[in-house]
Amino acid sequence: MPGGGMNEGFRRAAALLLFLAAPSLGAAGRLSFEDLLANLKSPNAKTRQEAAESLGKSRRREAVAHLAPLVHDPEAKVRMEVVRALRQLREPAAVPALVTSLRDGDASIREEAIGTLVEMYSDRERASAVSRFLDLFSDEFDRSSIAPHAADASVIQGLAQALRDEDKDIREEAALALGILNGTAALKNLTAALQDPEPGVRGAAATAIGKIGTAQDGRALVPLLSDTSEAVRHRALQAIGVLQVVEAGPALREMYEANRRKELGLKVLEALSRVGDPSQADLFQQLVQDPDPARRRLAVEGLGRISGNSNLAAFKKDYQREKNDEVKLAYSFALARMGDRAFLDSVVLALPSRTLGGRARSYLLEMGHGVVGELYPYLKDPDAEVRAVLCDILGTIGDADTIAHLTPLLSDPNSGVVDRATRAIERLRRATASSAAQPPA
Repeated sequence: MPGGGMNEGFRRAAALLLFLAAPSLGAAGRLSFEDLLANLKSPNAKTRQEAAESLGKSRRREAVAHLAPLVHDPEAKVRMEVVRALRQLREPAAVPALVTSLRDGDASIREEAIGTLVEMYSDRERASAVSRFLDLFSDEFDRSSIAPHAADASVIQGLAQALRDEDKDIREEAALALGILNGTAALKNLTAALQDPEPGVRGAAATAIGKIGTAQDGRALVPLLSDTSEAVRHRALQAIGVLQVVEAGPALREMYEANRRKELGLKVLEALSRVGDPSQADLFQQLVQDPDPARRRLAVEGLGRISGNSNLAAFKKDYQREKNDEVKLAYSFALARMGDRAFLDSVVLALPSRTLGGRARSYLLEMGHGVVGELYPYLKDPDAEVRAVLCDILGTIGDADTIAHLTPLLSDPNSGVVDRATRAIERLRRATASSAAQPPA
């Protein structure tokens, strides 16, 4: 029919017009920054939520001032989206709003606020759930794993208050966060959390104290060696060893003798080796001849921490006879600690090793500032991995004078070395500025 042909032609023409108009319709559908700010005031909760999400993706720092008031929004979904948006914006101006969210009535929002604050100060992106992210980060006990940026006092105070949260998961995450953010002002609160009825909270508090506390703080961990929870006992063992709580020696010895040939016995021996209790020398002397290389290594390390240079000759002889690479590295560490710094060379040159590098790094970190000057020449080592790892180490144990020694590496031919030297220098500058800002004791 003629009319049918006309209708078909009309439909095609209309479709073409719609296709041509589509770009302008799409442009009209994309809201401007000002429109998104206006939508934050909409009476429609869904509109406010979507506006908060879009503002987070905008990466525009000026959005923080407009998002912050919505942490008091009556709708939980809106408040959650606001915290997530502040996480994406990563602006210091967002801190007061996030601290407010630590007291939100919704536990999931409180948890998100904790994770966001840790990310902001630690320069680490969270690719997993908050609890998993914090747990992995907290398992790194050396001080270089502490967040490089000093957290605002209000953040530490807010997290300390969260240790009394009604939700056990929030209490646990708050404890882990305090360890990551170097919340030394909350150490008394963390010590109190060691009495929490939930083992997860007790273990997290022990871990945090192990990261940021002192040997004196670590004394409060000794009762946890007999905790009803195996996980708590394990975390207490680690922290006591890291903090070198000498007073824990007798309790650890008793625990070791009761579990000498069990898997737990080796973990206890590791802590006992680290605390540096001279009264355990007889045990270490027995174990340096043990057929198990793991026990020999721990015995050598233990003796290295408590022996003077009177044992140097005997140790050098044993070093020559030792066949196991890990135990030989332990001898190098012990001999360097006992005064023969020539053995420091073996420790430094083990840094690139896949099997020995991690332990060599921990040895150098433990020897600390006392070996800094002897590490400087190795910044010219032909192995780029040695130079790179030393940047990390010196960024942790160095001081203001170290910056001048690291500066030439900003022109290193290896880009990885340049990046790590840059980070080390920035860390040292922040540490120097922080020390200068502290009032005299």
